[in-house]
Amino acid sequence: MSRWQLMTLSILSLLPMVLLAGFGGWSLYQSGQWFWLWWTMPVCWGAASLLWRRWGGRVDLPQAPLDRTHWTPQDQAATAIVEAEQGRVAEYTKEQLSDPQFYTQVTQELALKIAQHYHPKANDPLGKRTVVEILAAVQLISADVEDWFLRYVPGGHLVTVSHWKLLSHAPGWWQAASNAGWVASIFMNPLNLGRFFASKLAVDPLSGQVQQNLLGLFYTAYIRQAGYYLIELNSGRLQGGSERYRRWMKQVQTPTPLMPPGVGPADVEPIEAPVKITMALIGQVKAGKSSLINALVGRGAAVTDVLPATKKVHRYAYSPPGHGDQFVLLDTTGYSDAGATPEQQAETREAVQQSDLVLLVLDARSPSRDADVKTLAGLAAWYTAHPQLKPPPLIAVLNKIDGLSPVMEWAPPYDWKTPVRPKEKNIAGAIAYVREVFGSKIKAVIPTCCDGEHDRVFGIGTDLVPAMAEHLDHARSAALLRELRRTIDQGKFSQVAGQVWEIGKKIKGIVAEWPQ
Repeated sequence: MSRWQLMTLSILSLLPMVLLAGFGGWSLYQSGQWFWLWWTMPVCWGAASLLWRRWGGRVDLPQAPLDRTHWTPQDQAATAIVEAEQGRVAEYTKEQLSDPQFYTQVTQELALKIAQHYHPKANDPLGKRTVVEILAAVQLISADVEDWFLRYVPGGHLVTVSHWKLLSHAPGWWQAASNAGWVASIFMNPLNLGRFFASKLAVDPLSGQVQQNLLGLFYTAYIRQAGYYLIELNSGRLQGGSERYRRWMKQVQTPTPLMPPGVGPADVEPIEAPVKITMALIGQVKAGKSSLINALVGRGAAVTDVLPATKKVHRYAYSPPGHGDQFVLLDTTGYSDAGATPEQQAETREAVQQSDLVLLVLDARSPSRDADVKTLAGLAAWYTAHPQLKPPPLIAVLNKIDGLSPVMEWAPPYDWKTPVRPKEKNIAGAIAYVREVFGSKIKAVIPTCCDGEHDRVFGIGTDLVPAMAEHLDHARSAALLRELRRTIDQGKFSQVAGQVWEIGKKIKGIVAEWPQ
């Protein structure tokens, strides 16, 4: 329901009350005008009731968006469970929606459904989770719901549990008092019988709808937050506790811009803790992966080390100007146009698994894409078999566009988005062909030329870096997630050792105080 629709309903609901209060009930009764002005109430409230139903019968308050950029396909699929539970709000009575015990029951049921989504044989929603994780989830859910309650419930800081329970019973008490008043009114004036029926048909339905919607609004907001953190709980991201999770989410939500090569430092402050973002370059041999790395990092880029579990995948350090994060480029050996060997497939998969963004480097002069299609199909199958992992976004880099017809021409810049010249049209055609072959498997196709020896560099800073920056939030969250899990895993035993040490010191102090 839109804001103006909600405003229309509010005006129709409050207008008769304002009129009656303004004229004064007793004065109107004395003047004989009370009978006629009273009819504005059932007329306006009846119209509001009809419009309420026509416009959807729901009031939706603004809520802060939930960050799902770091979610895996398995996490995304769990959203359907939460949305299904939100959709059940119409099945519940006002008494249920105002009972705190009901929320405990629903939360337990939702927790079990989400746990079974991650572990189909689970019969305990919390059996596989640590106490720290459970406490972190409870704290995060409570903090978010508390903030929502204080923000959108007038006098929310004064509402007690007893007050909350009264919401479901108050209409009954009001109804009983109202009926008693109507009986007395009809006894004194039988003409009031018509007003009584008008009130029952117009006023009572709207008040009931508003009450049900307000309770339902709180319920859906609660399930939204509870479901979000139950997914975070089952994904293992709360293993380090709520404070570590909050710090991690703050880093996810405060990226700094990515600047193209050759641009000076941006007027931004880098984040306190830089994140290491890994990008893999894959593709056929001779597609120009190394020249692309030189164009990004600089000529004569130095290899830092070899990727573990591989023999030929090299790492290159990359620190874009004005960006607080650190980048690592993985240069894979590539594969022939006949396809990748099992060893090449394993090395490519190992590089992609450790990457947050993937650049598929293609030779614009070669129309053969079968080997690339097979490689991507193999990667997709592997990620389908591991839904708990998030596939990195993939950008196709159509390299060596200087070799497209007319071959002898090199007069950049080339406007390949609205082509006019022959070479621009051929670039646009090559891009369209790549999009047709790979479809939704790639996020973008960027034409480039990285022939620094002949001073032919095109598309790096103007197109490729902005395309990388567009997906940098997802890449950064994936990098932070991997770092979070690594630090949690590494710190498990050291934390236990520290705890044992602290207990030992306490015991030693107690023993020292014992009387000799």
